[in-house]
Amino acid sequence: MNRKLDERLKSMPKPRLNEVDKQKMHQTIMKQKIRKERGSLMGNLKGISMAFASAAVIILFSIIIFSENGAINPTSRGDNTEQVHDNYVSYLSSIEVHDQINQDTAYIGNNGSLGKFHSQILPGKYFANGMELQTSEDPMGINMNYRLSEGNSATDFEKDAFIERNLPYTLIFNATVYFTFFDNGEFVTFHINSLGETISYTFNREQIEELYGKDVRVFKEDKKIWQEEVMQKVLNDRDMVESFIAQIQKSE
Repeated sequence: MNRKLDERLKSMPKPRLNEVDKQKMHQTIMKQKIRKERGSLMGNLKGISMAFASAAVIILFSIIIFSENGAINPTSRGDNTEQVHDNYVSYLSSIEVHDQINQDTAYIGNNGSLGKFHSQILPGKYFANGMELQTSEDPMGINMNYRLSEGNSATDFEKDAFIERNLPYTLIFNATVYFTFFDNGEFVTFHINSLGETISYTFNREQIEELYGKDVRVFKEDKKIWQEEVMQKVLNDRDMVESFIAQIQKSE
């Protein structure tokens, strides 16, 4: 029975579609194909978008981590200029410069006393690279050498002692210390070497005393006067510091 039915079905003429029906069927198939491709494309675009979003999150996270660690951005300790200035001046104010040396040996020519300030106490000490004294003729003075490099243990504010925004304060602070505690020094020159290029800044006693309006040797007798005259009156005044450094550069 089944065999006869199969034979009859095979012998029946195959149905033929007219052109209109063919066209409709073709359109239906094409629409289905387009929908399928669109669905696949949207899926791909969604996947790509998610990948980009993930990458953006990773990059943003990395930037935040590096910025917090201060590994890249030199202004990582705060974007607010006033706050950055106040923080560095506060750091300088915390450096103990009194009672560090015997005043009987505090004179130009005593390598031990000068070397202690240069390489152990003053800002920039981690970059100290020796010193040269001029004692054979007047005016007597000192040349303090620094070599900037990453290969040392400097951290935080000490690491940034010579960056552009802090440099004027570092130079004035250090020069003031030398002229305060070493009676016979008439000039100090700071030679700062960075990547093989050396920039020098020279201060003489007369310039520093004009800045403070007095003989700075009086500062060594009283820590309170040091804080009032050096830290608060001068270094806390950005306009005064910038104007003074501009005069120094102009006179060289």
